[in-house]
Amino acid sequence: MAIYRAETKPISRKDGRSAVAAAAYRSGASLVDDRTGNVHDYTRRRGVVTTGIITPDGQGCERNALWNGAEAAEKRKDARTAREWVLALPVELTDAQRLELTERFSRSLAERFGVAVDFAIHRPGKEGDQRNHHAHVLTTTRQISRDASGALVFGDKAQPEQSDAQLRKQGIEKGAVLVEEVRALWETQANAALEAAGEAARIDRRSLKARGIDRTPTVHLGPSVTALERRGRRTEGGNLNRAIEQDNERKAALTAEIIDLQAERERRQREKAGVIAERNAYLRAREPYRLDDLLKHAADELAGGEARLRQGIVKDTPEYAQKTKEIRDMEARITEESRSLMYAERWRDDCEEEISEWSARVGFFARWRPPPEIREKKEQAEQARTNIRQTSGVLAGLMASLDLAKKLFKKWFLAEVHSPKLDARWRYRSLALGRIAQECRKLRDENEEIENKLREDALAQLREMEERQEARRQKRQVVERKVETPPSPVSGSPDPGDDFEDDWDNSPSLGM
Repeated sequence: MAIYRAETKPISRKDGRSAVAAAAYRSGASLVDDRTGNVHDYTRRRGVVTTGIITPDGQGCERNALWNGAEAAEKRKDARTAREWVLALPVELTDAQRLELTERFSRSLAERFGVAVDFAIHRPGKEGDQRNHHAHVLTTTRQISRDASGALVFGDKAQPEQSDAQLRKQGIEKGAVLVEEVRALWETQANAALEAAGEAARIDRRSLKARGIDRTPTVHLGPSVTALERRGRRTEGGNLNRAIEQDNERKAALTAEIIDLQAERERRQREKAGVIAERNAYLRAREPYRLDDLLKHAADELAGGEARLRQGIVKDTPEYAQKTKEIRDMEARITEESRSLMYAERWRDDCEEEISEWSARVGFFARWRPPPEIREKKEQAEQARTNIRQTSGVLAGLMASLDLAKKLFKKWFLAEVHSPKLDARWRYRSLALGRIAQECRKLRDENEEIENKLREDALAQLREMEERQEARRQKRQVVERKVETPPSPVSGSPDPGDDFEDDWDNSPSLGM
């Protein structure tokens, strides 16, 4: 994948470095340093793909003259004689595309800061990462121009080499702002090159934290430490990077697991919401249904499989209701027109029958002078025939329209049933119907349980009432038996078995 790298550092005499030596090494050339007399020959150096020099006027120049001129323009022992930009070139691009990108970036630096730019593109080392295509871009620290003879003239310091105080006078906050602008320029141009090449990869100059990536960055080892690591020597920096990479791998695995769990949770939430929506839509469309009807309908639709479920979804839509209403209205209109046609034909037949009967009763000459009532019947028959012709035309048009409407409706219905937009909904409908059937069975069982309990309570009350009635009946029988049994005889009283009549009555006695 494409990575972002756009680092800058100065070539300074205080570090014992020379712009001539740096240019010779990076370009794989042989250059003579006029200031020291040293010859820097790197012509045998491998890995240099291509080099080039770009000046603000676009004419270019000779490398040895350029960097010896840059050295001669500086008098101080600690002067900066060049600035280097190290760029990671996208591995997704070809050599020609990487060259074009490097030239575009170098030309942008030359035109913006008025400096000369010497670039060299290097291919990856044999022992290193084979994706490490990179470019070294050297710029002069001073602006350059040409004299009358065409020779290079080194002028004032370029903006990146000026102090923050000098930059503030020009409306630039500080030098770090210029560096960030150049880094942003490289990001823009590299991404444009990737887009033009049809590649999806992009680079991003922001830090991992700014991009929301929870990964610890590794430390830069430098060429010497990297060489030791390649030879199998363990270094402190290498050990640190290996530990960081292990931590990042564990963190990435945990992050991936969390993402998967979140995705699964969101999927289940979407599925739950979809099932609830389908359940509510299904119940709204069947509000008049009784519990048993609803359960039977849900079970039948589930038994029909995917095709039946898809059809049920389409049948619940307002479009289906509207289209079927239009067809029903048309059928009702046809029925009405058919009834009108039948009445007109019957009216015509009645009129013609009366006319025929009259014609049979009268003579030939009388038929030429029909009475007013027969003339009226003839007019009515003609009007009936006119109505029949008009109604037949209307009826034929309606039937043709109905036939076309049914064909279009069938085509629309099949297209809606097989539409990809129902791919998820029919599964939600299946789950929703299963839930509805389960709820219906539960409600039915609860209702049966309630009814059974009410029936048992009623039976218990009935048994209790019967038991109370039986107790009262038995008590009444006991009382009745006591009343019917005569009292036991006592001394001096007559025997009930004797023929003794008591002459006592209820009539009042005189004198009492």
